[in-house]
Amino acid sequence: MKPFRSSLRCFAVPALLATTSIVALASCDRGEAPAPPPRQPAPPPPPALPAAVAPNPEQPAPPAAPDQIIVPTGEWTENKIYRFRLERIAACGAPAATLGPAQPTAPTAVGTLRGDTSWVGAFFRVEAKQPAVFVSPRDLDLRRGGVILNAKHINQPLLSGCEPLLPAKSLKAGENVAGFALFEVPKGFRVKTEDPIVLSYKPTRWGGARRVEVPIRECLDACPELASAKASKTAGRAPSPRHKL
Repeated sequence: MKPFRSSLRCFAVPALLATTSIVALASCDRGEAPAPPPRQPAPPPPPALPAAVAPNPEQPAPPAAPDQIIVPTGEWTENKIYRFRLERIAACGAPAATLGPAQPTAPTAVGTLRGDTSWVGAFFRVEAKQPAVFVSPRDLDLRRGGVILNAKHINQPLLSGCEPLLPAKSLKAGENVAGFALFEVPKGFRVKTEDPIVLSYKPTRWGGARRVEVPIRECLDACPELASAKASKTAGRAPSPRHKL
């Protein structure tokens, strides 16, 4: 009987291995998930973007395009719409007549100085660089601090020493016009203060046109050279040539 039992043992071992293989295959057929793969290390973070450079508080900001320009008397200034030059300030004589039909006087503006007044003329020239540039005395004013004196454009008086008057006119490109704009200046405006006197010009029709400002001396129309020129005319000397329009 012993040889027979040994034979049974030898047969039992292969049978056990075959059974184990069948069980393993059966477990795969049942859809059991395989063992998870080993976890991969996380990728390194992307490099940080460069931070925006903070503005230097000590470095001044670039200047904005000015909406006005300051130019001395007798010099041309120009932009894409017009050329402008203030030629001189003159003392005007007493009014002799009034141009145009009678019209109501504009109401007194707030802040206008009261007192005796005198007439001052500003002779200037404008040349158009665009079609239909309208020029009028109302485009000018005299400023000192918060006081604004508008040039008279209604019922303009005829004044000795301040002729010809600037006409209200529409200019084509390349055309120019010249003449006096008249200001009725009160005594208080002539009192010297820390605020300078400035003549300002800007065409009313062109809202985007740059304003021109011309500094005016404190003597206004009473400067020494003006007095000597007036004395020369009185003595019979030849007057200075008139500007052609």
